[in-house]
Amino acid sequence: MEIFFAILAGAPVWIWPLLLVLVLLGLHSSRDHPVLIPTYLAMPLIAISNLPTLQAQPNLELALAVWGVTYLCGALLGHRLQARWMITRRGLKAWVRGEWFSMAMMMLLFWVNFANALVDAVAPEISASLAFGLILATLLGLASGSFLGRALRILFWQPQPADAMSQRLGET
Repeated sequence: MEIFFAILAGAPVWIWPLLLVLVLLGLHSSRDHPVLIPTYLAMPLIAISNLPTLQAQPNLELALAVWGVTYLCGALLGHRLQARWMITRRGLKAWVRGEWFSMAMMMLLFWVNFANALVDAVAPEISASLAFGLILATLLGLASGSFLGRALRILFWQPQPADAMSQRLGET
């Protein structure tokens, strides 16, 4: 238990408000809601947060290649799954069903980065290993890529006819 509290105390203070914001965003995503399309288009920028972690890998070229392939796989997965959650789109707004995938991907990104920093501080020989770097690149690529696929699905979604949209939104 002492180690657990040492880990919590050793983390930068800004980590915990960030975690709270991510949990709140994930909870919001679990309910049907309208979203602004430009917000979804900004979500793929999450991938930028992966760069410092990837640049610290001992075999940068391989880590970037693995990240790139898994990013594309994540984009395909996100694109496919987003079709399940789309209700409709009109103008700059889209209506989406509640889902837990957003929470899962945000938590995956958060905890992978947290684990990376923790392992780097406690066991740098492990964080410098090729296997650890490839696992990091894979998980970060899949999670980050899913946001690109979801944004593309929303951007290119064909709007439903007005009467079908009204019925789906509960309007009469």
